[in-house]
Amino acid sequence: MVLLRGVAALMVCIFHFTNGNENLLAEDNTIRVLGYYGKWGVDVFFIISGFVLPLSMYNSRYTIRNFVGFFKKRITRIEPPYIVSVLLVVVLSAVSAAMPGYRGQPFIIDWWNVAGHIAYLNIFNGAHWLCDVYWTLAVEFQYYLLIAACFFFIASKKMQWRILFFAAFTACYFFRLLDTRFIFFYTAYFSLGILLFQYSSGIIQLTEYLLLSAICLLMIWWTDGKFLTLLSAGTVLAILFIKQIPAAFKYLGLISYSLYLTHVPVGGRVINFVESSVQNIFVRYTSVLLALAVSIGFAAVFYRLIEKRCKAWASAIRY
Repeated sequence: MVLLRGVAALMVCIFHFTNGNENLLAEDNTIRVLGYYGKWGVDVFFIISGFVLPLSMYNSRYTIRNFVGFFKKRITRIEPPYIVSVLLVVVLSAVSAAMPGYRGQPFIIDWWNVAGHIAYLNIFNGAHWLCDVYWTLAVEFQYYLLIAACFFFIASKKMQWRILFFAAFTACYFFRLLDTRFIFFYTAYFSLGILLFQYSSGIIQLTEYLLLSAICLLMIWWTDGKFLTLLSAGTVLAILFIKQIPAAFKYLGLISYSLYLTHVPVGGRVINFVESSVQNIFVRYTSVLLALAVSIGFAAVFYRLIEKRCKAWASAIRY
């Protein structure tokens, strides 16, 4: 799991560094074209969440009576780093706008928009996110609500309850209810993780697991194409079979949330500086690696100062 978190975070970073500034590389540039595939690291995160969260709840003997305690833990763990990253984006945007040679729009703080980031309220009005990755956190938060409310059905030993949840959740995906702002657009990805949790915990047998997982993969193939189907299947296989993880990827997985939150405002400024001041294509290629290195270094500090403390506070909260 740690390996996949690190890989998924790297994929998203590379996507933003190669495609976030459309003037850095030509549209048909090979590096930019390959980097585009990194955006699907988000779907890898959704599969991981589908697996990890119910597994943790199952091991903690979660019941609906623990709903409030569960959310105390999740909010303590996730929200403070997110809010700090929002403030970081605002500060860095103001500093960038004040720098000589700035070419963007005048920087004006829309405090209503900033406030809409709290509890992810911007998903309801389609307002602009200050950072491109925040919409995925809104989807994850919806998943927390869903899993906390429906855990009885997911963890039930009775097939009829599990199938009822799977059928209802799948139907929402099949009809593509709402739009990409909402969890039902990603049902198949979260379901792959949930099914893996059920199988690894002995709740379902191999036949049920393979059949329902095949349905999820067919749904992904039908709506999102071959690449995402293969990526999703590979993610599941990696969770099942990869046990030995290099130390570098362990650490990258450890700080993946911090990296995910901060790579755009930090590494993106490296990209923007190079794009505006350097025409040499080799330097522009190198700027992608430099932005990645700077982002990882900043994420390591961000993790140590902020996220690590939030993890400790969340661990102290018991159901």
